[in-house]
This record gives sequence, structure tokens and C-alpha cells, in this order.
Amino acid sequence: MAFGMSDKWLTRERLTVYPRIFLALYILAILFWLVMADGVFDMLGRPLGTDFTSFYSAARLALSGQAPLAYDFVAHFQAERAALGAELKNYYSFSYPPTFLLIMAPLGALPYLPALFIWQGLTLAFFVTMVRKLAARREAILLTLAFPVVFITLGHGQNAFLTAGLLAGALHYLDRRPIVAGVLIGLLTFKPHLGVLIPFVLMLSGRWRVFFAAGVTTALFAALSWAVLGAETWHAFLASTGKAAEVLNQGQVAFHKMQSLFSALRALGMEPGAAFIGHTGLALAAAATVLWVWRQKVDVRLHYAALGTGTLMMSPFLLDYDLAILAVPIACLAGYGQTHGYRAGLINLLCVAYLAPLVLRRLNMLVAVPWTPILLSFLLYQVARAVSEKRKSI
Repeated sequence: MAFGMSDKWLTRERLTVYPRIFLALYILAILFWLVMADGVFDMLGRPLGTDFTSFYSAARLALSGQAPLAYDFVAHFQAERAALGAELKNYYSFSYPPTFLLIMAPLGALPYLPALFIWQGLTLAFFVTMVRKLAARREAILLTLAFPVVFITLGHGQNAFLTAGLLAGALHYLDRRPIVAGVLIGLLTFKPHLGVLIPFVLMLSGRWRVFFAAGVTTALFAALSWAVLGAETWHAFLASTGKAAEVLNQGQVAFHKMQSLFSALRALGMEPGAAFIGHTGLALAAAATVLWVWRQKVDVRLHYAALGTGTLMMSPFLLDYDLAILAVPIACLAGYGQTHGYRAGLINLLCVAYLAPLVLRRLNMLVAVPWTPILLSFLLYQVARAVSEKRKSI
């Protein structure tokens, strides 16, 4: 795919200077937001780290022995207002399994802002470390810190650093330390819709040690949350899943914030059933492509790039901060290009993917076009084409 411009524009000097400019702008924006804040609320009256409000109040409920109430919308909203103050106007729901509640619980013992800063600092460091390992290049540190999705995730107080870091780390250790890779995959199950393809590629590639380590970790993770938080918490979570589906189908999360084909089709006026069928068709095509790539004996970075891209095409529930996972295909395709040479237009496509999270929400608001599914489809096509060309050269 060509973008009407030469790949030669991205020199090594620009690859160093541009990320530093982005990073400096992020830091200035964050400092401005903090200076203008009134306690835990920003100048627009929203809590700093908006979605973290949900995680933090659920953690406080867990520490007080009331973990099941994290899945009761009314009780959870009351907990949010108790934690942040009556000035809180909007509700931030909690729909994660109790395993994630177990992760967050220790932060509930801290005041809100220290808990937010520790959460974001630790998970960002983990994300950068794992992407650096996967990319195997020091330049990845600066490029990852300057990745626009970092700024978005910090603004939302979200868990995207953790999910993307777990996936990147699992792929890095896949053949180096299979048990470690399996443990990281098992921990990723707190966000199960982002791991749909993983068991299939593990079985297909015969990585059984990783597969069983992931299964054992998942079981122990769930059992520990059951023992610590109680069976009632799991019952409450399972009972709340219908409400989560209702939130998706009825657009209670604005469609322009979502990045899946399902949300794009809903924004175009399609009914939920038809939109889900359309989304499922694309997801199945992406899954088939990923599995085909993993069957081929090619550079594993193409396997990893396909999995990272395909992962983002599976779930109808996808927000812009989830695009932190784009770090995986970007890092792997960039590394592959450094080794084997870049196909025409690939550098431009990787730059578009790198910058896309900064503008996708705004584009969705302006024109209801499935921008993210189109971008992901192009990325996956580039991977499949590189695999096909490599097979022909063997």
C-alpha cells in the first residue's frame, strides 16, 4: 500500500526528534491539567484519571468486605461519590471480573491521587519495559513513551498499559521462557475479550508448555480471587454481564469513543443484530488470517504482528486506549523491516498506525466511517502479504 509519498522522509534524526517533541507536549499538557485541577477534579469538573474512579471505588468496596457491591451500579456510584465527593456527577461503571478487582484492591488503601499516580506509573513502566524487550532496540523506549495512546491512557486512568504490556511480554518470552509467557497470558484474562486468539495460536504452533501454564495461571488467578473476595463477588459479576451487553448495544458508551466495526456500523444507524453480524464477519476473516500466518514458517515477528493486530479486531467492545496493543505490531513490523527491508509504503503505514489513536475519536465524531477497522485491516494485509512473499522466495 502506498500513501503517495516516499518512505525516505523518516530519517533517523526525525525518528529521534519527533518523539521528543510529542513527549514534551504530553508532559506540558499533563502539568497544565494538574495545576488547573481543584483537588481530585480537573478544570472541566471531571475526576483526574476519569475511569480510575471506577477501579478505585471498587477497590475500596473490596477492602471494606463489600466486593459484590462493585457490580451493583447504584451502590458502586455511591462508593464513587463517597471516595471523591458529592461533586462527582457522572457514573463510571465497573465491569471487570473479580480477578482485576483483586489486582486493584491494595490501591484502595491509599488516598485517590497517590493511588492514581502509582497505578499509572507502575503500569506505564511495565508497558515500556515489555515493548522494549519485544522490539529488542533501545529506541523503543522513547518511541513507546511518545506513543499518543500513552497520553490517552493517562488521561483516562485506564488499564491499557497493563494489557498491552502483558501481551508484549508474553510474546517476548514465548520461546525464551514458556512458563513465564504462560503466566503473563493467564494474568491477561482479567480482560478476556483481548485474548480470544491466544489459545488457538498456541495450540496451532504446538506451544503446549505455554498453553498449560496459561491455563493453570488462569485457574489459580480465579481461585485466589474467589478465596479472597468470596463466591458472592463472582455471582455478582456474572449477574452483571447482561447489563454490560446492554451498555454496548444501546450505545451508553458513545459510539464515537468505540473503535470496533460494530460501533461504526451502529453509528451509521444499523440495528445491533445486523451490526454484530457485520463485526463477526470481519473478526472471523481476521482470525483466519492470523491462524494462517501462524501456520507458516516465517520470522516470528510476523506471527506476533498478526496476533497483535487481529486481537484488536475480535471484540465489539474496543476503546481508543485499548489501541496500546498497536505497539506490538508496530514494534514487530518495524523490526522485521530493519532485518529484511521495508516493503513500499510500510513505514508510512506504521506512522499512520502510531499517530492514529490521537485522532480516531475525533474522526469518528466528524464522519461515521470505520476508521480503525480499516487501519487494522491494512496492517493485517501487510503482514499476510509479507508472509506470502517470504514463502515464494523459499
